Amino acid sequence: MSSSSRVRVGTLVPFVEGKSGSPNASSLPMPSIPIFKGSNVVGRSNLVAVDKRVSRKHLSLRALPDGSLEVVVEGTNPIVVQSEGQRRKVCAQQRAKIMHDDVVELIPGEYFMKYVNMSDERKSSTSVESHDLKKGKRHSEEDSVAAKRNRQVMEDEALARTLQESFAEESTSVTEVLSSLDSAGSSERNKERTHSVGPLKDTLPLTFRLMRVQGLPSWTNTSTVTIQDVIQGEVLLAVLSNYMVDMDWLLTACPSLRKVPHVLVLHGEDGASLERLKKTKPANWILHKPPLPISFGTHHSKAMLLVYPQGIRVVVHTANLIHVDWNNKSQGLWTQDFPWKEANDMSTNIGFENDLVDYLRALKWPEFRVNLPVAGDVNINAAFFRKFDYSSSTVRLIGSVPGYHVGPNMKKWGHMKLRSVLEECVFEKQFCKSPLIYQFSSLGSLDEKWMTEFACSLSAGKADDGSQLGIGKPLIVWPTVEDVRCSIEGYAAGSCIPSPQKNVEKDFLRKYWSRWKADHVGRCRAMPHIKTFTRYNGQNIAWFLLTSSNLSKAAWGALQKNNTQLMIRSYEVPNCDACCICMIFWTH
Repeated sequence: MSSSSRVRVGTLVPFVEGKSGSPNASSLPMPSIPIFKGSNVVGRSNLVAVDKRVSRKHLSLRALPDGSLEVVVEGTNPIVVQSEGQRRKVCAQQRAKIMHDDVVELIPGEYFMKYVNMSDERKSSTSVESHDLKKGKRHSEEDSVAAKRNRQVMEDEALARTLQESFAEESTSVTEVLSSLDSAGSSERNKERTHSVGPLKDTLPLTFRLMRVQGLPSWTNTSTVTIQDVIQGEVLLAVLSNYMVDMDWLLTACPSLRKVPHVLVLHGEDGASLERLKKTKPANWILHKPPLPISFGTHHSKAMLLVYPQGIRVVVHTANLIHVDWNNKSQGLWTQDFPWKEANDMSTNIGFENDLVDYLRALKWPEFRVNLPVAGDVNINAAFFRKFDYSSSTVRLIGSVPGYHVGPNMKKWGHMKLRSVLEECVFEKQFCKSPLIYQFSSLGSLDEKWMTEFACSLSAGKADDGSQLGIGKPLIVWPTVEDVRCSIEGYAAGSCIPSPQKNVEKDFLRKYWSRWKADHVGRCRAMPHIKTFTRYNGQNIAWFLLTSSNLSKAAWGALQKNNTQLMIRSYEVPNCDACCICMIFWTH
């Protein structure tokens, strides 16, 4: 795992080799990979699309004093090193030396990566620009800045992959799509189901993406997604969970939904909005508003469950199903595809599966029966979602469900669930007493007691020497009035960043405030409706949570009765708001 104290010595730059051997930057199979002093690892998690020929730990690289790299092939497949016009095959456990401008083929003939030494990187960049000019390509100053921004985004993604490498060794790649699941030993039933579900456009590198924003420079939307990227292919059954639903916009933005034979919408609408929803929905769609037993609660979860002939796509995101949320705001999305279980597979010991089914059971939608080509007549209830194999999951779902939770149920929901998950994790020593980030769009009525309670949950976990990580200092990330005024939407963007002035101006909060900034992805003017929580040290993160939950007691819960009861008002999930789930992954 890279550290903020490590010194970068160079970059592996991807390109597709043309007839002349020159890079073709229009077709990059993977992002740039920064190389640091000390040990480095390149593997499957660095790929944009999963290729099992590339091992999870494919190469180990060590920077040498002269600026070159010593490479050891750790995977079972050979690589090819191009140096001084010669191609040399390097097999498993063999070593090779890579100099500046040498090219590595991670698989012979595929995944070309050129090594650019840091001291020569600027010169190399100038050379490529000169080559383009000779070919008659002239780039404006704006395009040049955009290219630099794009490279930075790709390097940020590569760094994130490096952070995940340490735990990816013991699990299936986060980006695994169902098309890669067909194996020689699978049954006929599984073979019929393991064609691609219709993976997201460009295939999500870490199953986490930002959503596309209109009105921004093109470089800012690199690797982003739209709703049509998410909902595609032959969907047999869709469960759409959200707070606000504009049916007219939804069916216009994603017309393929009209072809889905069975759709269940879990929503938080009421009054005139609910009446319009009933009038505009297709006849075969079912609407359900989960029960809210405590006043001022809401169903705020933002998630999708899309069932295909080959399996299920689970999506957790932060956007309401309305135009402005999917076009004008900073939003995030997590997704992963899972296959059907084998007929005789009744295992239920996967944490992700239990998280999901427990949460769905609490929603209490009216059970209905459908006929699916791959499963026959089935009841669509929470238990139905145990029919899928979640063993490749690398995240946990942190749900919030309204109610007064006591006994074992206290640790099933809200911030106490997050605390219990983190308590099972072991992190590097560097995260002891490291700071916490709370980034959200709506601020509740808070007090110092609850802020301490919440920080205790997010600070849970042990260091690798057995000691507790200790309480981290929280930083609250929120935009200013000036940020809102200068945003894409102007002052209208403030409607998605609500909080009474009396809540914002509490004296004890002053020490926590930090300003929203997103220069590196060009989203300073796209106001954040995304919600993220994390623990970090420098450029390293211990864990990261994407959620619909804002910073409020209603969403996360508050301990009562001498810490023997947890009261939650709203539903939340790994894209929390109220009635939503939270997605958490970690880098230990």
